[in-house]
Amino acid sequence: MERNEKLGGIVAIVGGLMGIIGHFVIFLNWYVRGMHAEAAEPGCEILLKYIHPAIADLGIFGGVIFLVSAYGFFTKKKWAFLLSVIAIVLSLQASWFINVPFMAGGLPPVYFTLFWPFLVLYFLIMVPVGKLSWGRTMFGFLAGMAWVFCLMNGIASLSRIITIGAPFFSMVQRLHWIAMIGWGVATVSILTKPKEWTYVLGLTAGALELVVGVPLAFVTAQELGRFSLFSLAPICCLLLVILMLWPGIWEKIQASQGATASSQATAPQTA
Repeated sequence: MERNEKLGGIVAIVGGLMGIIGHFVIFLNWYVRGMHAEAAEPGCEILLKYIHPAIADLGIFGGVIFLVSAYGFFTKKKWAFLLSVIAIVLSLQASWFINVPFMAGGLPPVYFTLFWPFLVLYFLIMVPVGKLSWGRTMFGFLAGMAWVFCLMNGIASLSRIITIGAPFFSMVQRLHWIAMIGWGVATVSILTKPKEWTYVLGLTAGALELVVGVPLAFVTAQELGRFSLFSLAPICCLLLVILMLWPGIWEKIQASQGATASSQATAPQTA
């Protein structure tokens, strides 16, 4: 089954323009206001001053990759789908986390105006464009959210280190980012060419986040007296680890990749 190159190019152009223009407009209108917001929790002002520009860079970079992938789709290049996957993974990351310190500072979560449309583009890229199965698409989505949540835990831990200097945060902060990198690479591989190393990498990243994320979620929930956002990463990783260890699920994901590749290889001969 061949990919829908024309639709892929259109979706990539929309994603590219939305990422580039959207991040410029939102950042220029909300950066200064974010820095001067009275944060409900310590460290939010640091995130809105220093992390906000870095996240905007990530979003604009994702937009540029989208535009390059659009050229690839329209000229029927094999690498176009890979670039569109990388672009959407970066774009979802860039439009999620910064909403958290915005809300903590009493500001509207303005970047959700990008996140939800990008989520729609994700499903368009995977199903009608890439012809991926819904099972593989949802598994890749869950892995992508693990990449998002692990980054969030790493950044939030860093802000706690700077503001209150808690030893526990200092011990686990870097490991969240290692798990994040693992899930970022694994997500792209799951959605393009899932291999045995993808399975090993995802399982390792998931286990690492469980080891450092579960105690962190427990400690912060006790301190806050409510559900802690630090819990999102370990919950997501627990689901992924269970799915990866469940007999037959990973085999089906790899089999769906093989079926897609076989269909693409035989399509010109049957035309």
